[in-house]
Amino acid sequence: MRYLPSETPEKALQQCLEITAADAGDAFKYALVGGSIFHFFKGLCRSPDGARLAGAWHAMGVNAPRVAGKFGAWFGLSAVVDNALGYARQKDDHWNYIASNIIPTVLLCMHRGRAATARWASLAAVYSVATQLSLPILQRFEAEFNEKYGDNTK
Repeated sequence: MRYLPSETPEKALQQCLEITAADAGDAFKYALVGGSIFHFFKGLCRSPDGARLAGAWHAMGVNAPRVAGKFGAWFGLSAVVDNALGYARQKDDHWNYIASNIIPTVLLCMHRGRAATARWASLAAVYSVATQLSLPILQRFEAEFNEKYGDNTK
């Protein structure tokens, strides 16, 4: 999710749409796999004896697409907000990332009420800020490691 400056507004819009579709699709795929595994084992544990495999298969089939859809919607909306902020502000910085995590969380949690929305938005804000604060530290450690042991990633 990044703002890509280009020669024409049409090309910039096309790039934003491609990035949004790719992010939402990747999130859907990863959540479908993870949700399938999680709900399979959850259904396996909660099903009665003699019907464990059928119960696990049913729980996976019912719940995994729902989880994947929610993740896809959140990441798609996050990509839209990130690209819109990058286009409006004409720069790609950490504030875009923080806002692009908080705004979709608020929009997708509003049906739960004010208290739940405030809790989830606060959690998204803390997560986003912690991620942005930890990135320079991780990059410094990576640079020190590559300096000491050589860069074998090429």
